[in-house]
Amino acid sequence: MGAKWIWYSGDYEVYHSMLLHARRTEYDFAFGPMWHVSRPEMSAYFSKNITVDAPVTAKAVSKGFGYVKLDERRICALNEEFTIPAGSYRLVVNVTNLETFPSCFIDAPGIETDETWTGHFNEAHPKPVGCNDAFTCVDQDPAVFPFSYKPIEIASANEVDGGMLYDFGQESFGPVYVTAEKSAGTVSVYYGESEPEALSMKYSYLREHIPAFDGEKKLMSRAFRYIYVRTENAGSVPAIRAELEYLPLEDLFVFTSDDARLPEILKICSNAFHLNSREFFLDGIKRDRWVWSGDAYQSYQVSRYLFNDPDITRRTIRALLGKLPVLQHTNTINDYSAYMFLGAWDYFYASGDIKFIADIWENLVGLYDFIVSRLDPETGYVVKQEDDWIFIDWADIDKDGPLAAEQILLYNVYTTMDKLTAALNENGYAALAARVSPMVNKLAGAGETYSEKAETLKARIMKDFWREERGGFIDTYASGREHMTRHANIFAILFDFVPDDVKEVITQSVLLNDDIDQITTPYFKLYELMAFARMGRMEVIQDYIDSYWGGMIKNGATSAWEEFDPNKEGIEHYAMYGEPFGCSLCHAWGAGPILLLGKYCAGVKETSVGAKTFEVAPVPGRYTHFEAAVPMAGGVVNVNYADGKVTVSASIPGGTLKWNGREAEIPVNQFVTL
Repeated sequence: MGAKWIWYSGDYEVYHSMLLHARRTEYDFAFGPMWHVSRPEMSAYFSKNITVDAPVTAKAVSKGFGYVKLDERRICALNEEFTIPAGSYRLVVNVTNLETFPSCFIDAPGIETDETWTGHFNEAHPKPVGCNDAFTCVDQDPAVFPFSYKPIEIASANEVDGGMLYDFGQESFGPVYVTAEKSAGTVSVYYGESEPEALSMKYSYLREHIPAFDGEKKLMSRAFRYIYVRTENAGSVPAIRAELEYLPLEDLFVFTSDDARLPEILKICSNAFHLNSREFFLDGIKRDRWVWSGDAYQSYQVSRYLFNDPDITRRTIRALLGKLPVLQHTNTINDYSAYMFLGAWDYFYASGDIKFIADIWENLVGLYDFIVSRLDPETGYVVKQEDDWIFIDWADIDKDGPLAAEQILLYNVYTTMDKLTAALNENGYAALAARVSPMVNKLAGAGETYSEKAETLKARIMKDFWREERGGFIDTYASGREHMTRHANIFAILFDFVPDDVKEVITQSVLLNDDIDQITTPYFKLYELMAFARMGRMEVIQDYIDSYWGGMIKNGATSAWEEFDPNKEGIEHYAMYGEPFGCSLCHAWGAGPILLLGKYCAGVKETSVGAKTFEVAPVPGRYTHFEAAVPMAGGVVNVNYADGKVTVSASIPGGTLKWNGREAEIPVNQFVTL
């Protein structure tokens, strides 16, 4: 496999998460994260039992300091050559790094650093080391994230009120380079996702004021389409150039149909998603630039249908889990903690990567124990405790008491822990699956299994929140208002909390009921559209994609927005959170049509762990024809629908085509038509 840089498991992700969460700025101020962010270890030991048939000369390269030990004898410092005589030994490398995180690299026959090494604290807490296929050269540094860069062409440049306004043509992210003469004085650079934002100066979220200088300055990577540059003194105008900072992830998803608007809609979705696919899945590239678990849970699913790169999903999950002990809910949000379990299961189900689940298991158990330690001791419900944020969605939800949507998520935490425990037991990790944290759960029913806890909770939820006469779940019983919103009802369908006949009742009574307040954020709207898809209402989804994302495009979008309100006009679209330009015009949760069309319209999805089997069950809706290429388990599935016929081919085995009540096996690289 070759040599790789190695580090203590999770440190690479934790370090880059620490850097990323410290980079947010707004209106000239640094804006630190609102939650605990873990830091990497200061010192680590890397070890491996080796056998060499002939003497080997090597060097343990590291950015830190420490030593190399052979059996119990220290033989040299880091970054010095050493020779190992023929024989069998225990090789140990100790690395301390106070600036970034401990890592090392050895490239010599039989002792290469790779995933077969173990990381520990001088024999304590041993775990498989962390490594990444991106770091296989001795002159690399894992503390430097391996982005790619390419120039961005300037679409236009115009003088405006004594400054220069540059338009780069579309939403971008990367460093800007400014060349100026010292006589120009201070150079001010204002970034804008829209032209009005860049020109507003006072309300431009991102800006920089550079004291007088000669030559070229590189500014930190930021989001922009427009750049407005002004100088303190009249005279020479600074020249600027910009680069796109990106990951070279190739789109594998293609979808075309008789709907002429789809290509541009999917283009802005892809643009937004790529720009937010960085060290981790971000929410947006301008305002927050943080890793939010709710946003990430949706991104895990979208990414599988767009470019199917599992590495960024693993990185994001590790960054969000951080290090033990758990001090607060993920992003301080109760529901976002629950999404960590759903995301881990979705990743495992799609990939079959049990090693990753084993690597993060202790962190999942720690988060699980934190969740249950804060439940109401009488009811076992999720309730707001000090420092918690009960979110679910930006909506008028009755949160004066236990919230039905939170309890359905808790039910999924229990069922997911049950499924993951079974998977560990079935795949040689029984000892690990049995390991739990020492916290004593004082709740009633503490001795129950995960599945028993789930069923006990489900019975209580149905008793307290379900309203048979109204055909849906109320928000909470505690306030007495009996307020009903869509959120818990969407979860009930999406997570198979209720049987199919009850799902249909909810669809008619709640989802298709205009008297129930509509979902206004694309974040939760994606869940609602997925619920409609589960119930076969593809036309509802197609109409909404056209009106919502098509409406963004009519208003000049080059990437998917955080929110779009068709009742707003002009500059009103850019306002949010009480700020004139608070709305992100590049938000990952706006990329939902990729998932909706790939998973539900083309109908391509896994039907067993690791996608050993999958199905193609198209639901064309109002499309008279479509063609799709959908990534699946390292391969691609091609689906063609026209004239009532479906033709499918796949580059991987295990597929079944389902159409009009008929089924057919999909042989590898052969066309099947029903």
